Amino acid sequence: MTDFKTYYDQLFQKDIFNFIGQIPIEGNKHYDPENFNIQYFFLTPRYKYLDIIPEDRQGFFTVALYWTILFDQVLHSYYGGGTTKFQRMSIGLKFIGNCTAPSIMSSQCGHHQHPSRIFEAINEFKDIVSLNMGEDGIFKKDRCSTIRKHIAYKNTFENSKIILKLGIGDYLKDFPEINLSEFWEKCVAES
Repeated sequence: MTDFKTYYDQLFQKDIFNFIGQIPIEGNKHYDPENFNIQYFFLTPRYKYLDIIPEDRQGFFTVALYWTILFDQVLHSYYGGGTTKFQRMSIGLKFIGNCTAPSIMSSQCGHHQHPSRIFEAINEFKDIVSLNMGEDGIFKKDRCSTIRKHIAYKNTFENSKIILKLGIGDYLKDFPEINLSEFWEKCVAES
């Protein structure tokens, strides 16, 4: 895989559902029984969850996840994303925390984290665990005995900006009331 656009258009949705599908349900719903949330440590090398994504796509996956979360947060924060119309557009994931409404990535205590923390998590080689759950049985079986390689994402991230700026209209096709240039400017300001 050498092209972020191809990955984002053709493989990201499959990868996100595979990633989510392997995380224990009691961990998925721990802070919000109604919605799924991705916790920081789910992405770290100490846990196997990201390993379900083929190694050559892990950088693409994390960049796509970053943009998905950021778009979600900007929609919620600036455009009242709690509407039914927005919920139909969502891929069914929620994020609890410090924006004005739910988003996708949760901290260990249920607070929002900026999506840039995804990039910290994927290469967090310290031995961290969830304070409340990492070693109590829910996730212990999913700890890795070997640590995965460093995930390179910086070039993909830089290249993704122009691709997503041009493609943002597809993401917002159900929202003609949102000015695409204004939306993108808000995303850039928040990134």
